[in-house]
This record gives sequence, structure tokens and C-alpha cells, in this order.
Amino acid sequence: MKSLLTLYAGLSLSPAAWALNTQLGQILPYRDCAAGSSWTGGSAFALVVVAAGGALLSWRYGRFAIGRAGRAGAYAGALFGLAFCFALILQGAATLLISPCLH
Repeated sequence: MKSLLTLYAGLSLSPAAWALNTQLGQILPYRDCAAGSSWTGGSAFALVVVAAGGALLSWRYGRFAIGRAGRAGAYAGALFGLAFCFALILQGAATLLISPCLH
């Protein structure tokens, strides 16, 4: 069971982090504008760490997987996780460049 969780960590944690960031990106700018804080950017970069952790777990599973199918699935999960990390970095950069009060 543990090996399946690490195999699919990049395929599950990374999209979940991106979906959560997308939802927080709809909610937090109102709070950021009212309080003058930067919760949206902070949450985006915190979720980059979660997505990168999922990609790393999949990559580590691939190094020790037995069989080609296990390795291919793990490496696909790692690459999938890195793609979502890139998307989260771009979303975080956008929150730093655009004022939350512009709506």
C-alpha cells in the first residue's frame, strides 16, 4: 500500500495542490486587498513545496521500482508533478506582479 501511495504521489498531490491554489486564488485576493497582506502569493509558493514533494516521492519510487511498468509510472508521475510545480510557480509570480485590488 505504501508503495502505491508513493507511486501515485506525483499524479495526485501535485494536481490537488494546483486545484487548491486555484480555489484560493479566487478567495484570498479580497482578503489581501482589505488587509494589505500577501496571503495569495504565500499560499501559492507553499503549495509549490507540496507539489514538488509529490514529484520527489514518485521519482524516489522509480529509482527502486521493480519492473519497467513501475519505473515508467513513477517517472511519469514525477514529470507530471514537475509540470504542476511550474504552473504553481507561474501562478505565484502572477500574484506578486498584479495587485489584488484590481478587480
